[in-house]
Amino acid sequence: MVLAMRLAMLFAVCFFALTWQLSETVCAGQVIDRIKNNGELVLGTPGDFPPFSVTSDQGDLIGFDISLARELSKSMNVNLRIVRLPFHELIPNLEAGKVDMIMSGLSITPRRNMEIAFVGPYGNSGQAFVGRNEIVESLDEPLDLNREGLTIAVLQDTTAEMTVRAVLPKTEAIFTRSLDQALIMLLNNEIDGIISDYPFCKVAEFRYKERGFSVYDKILSYEQLGIGVPAGDPLFINLLSNYLNLLIGSGALKAMQEFWFKSSDWILDLPDLTVLKDF
Repeated sequence: MVLAMRLAMLFAVCFFALTWQLSETVCAGQVIDRIKNNGELVLGTPGDFPPFSVTSDQGDLIGFDISLARELSKSMNVNLRIVRLPFHELIPNLEAGKVDMIMSGLSITPRRNMEIAFVGPYGNSGQAFVGRNEIVESLDEPLDLNREGLTIAVLQDTTAEMTVRAVLPKTEAIFTRSLDQALIMLLNNEIDGIISDYPFCKVAEFRYKERGFSVYDKILSYEQLGIGVPAGDPLFINLLSNYLNLLIGSGALKAMQEFWFKSSDWILDLPDLTVLKDF
């Protein structure tokens, strides 16, 4: 993680020079103007989706998406303000101009892309199942989850919901408003498992493996992840695209991915959801 931060700092000067040149030919829109006037970049994210964005036991937001946004704000020489929003409110708040960009392991889909613009992809994912060990051990292929008597939780208004409705019609699905709610239901033995992005499922497995939960490693879908932004500001979209390219070229993006997706050190900073009941 330290390496990623240093790499980001090293290419910051080049990034400024590049975006200054681009500003000569690409018109700024209301997003860039708002960021300049307010001196802040506003990120919308739910904060319950590790390893992308999650609330630590100290109340701070951490995660891969958060690190990416923090380094971006430093490169732009503005503050980062994070607004916690339920997943289904991300796009409406972005369209209303209440946030400048949205991130939460957000899958790039044609339906979403008809409403907002995406910068990326900056990673790949897919829908997976985390649940009781006996369920996982009974599976030969992902479609074996399509059976009566199986109850799963799915975050509403997500690609996970689309996947479940399309390929698991026999399975009883409970659509939740947060992933914390889904995970608590699993911990309370109210459901058999959760369908969500593979990285989230692997973090849940690590956190609560002693409770008899594991991940089925064959995914139900393939998806690419991006940063959601308003469509009306070509300079902001161009700035983000060049920023991602610099992260990739410098190796900083890979270093961030190594820390958040392959290290477990940060997971120790997460609260134990078994003590939370108010959902």
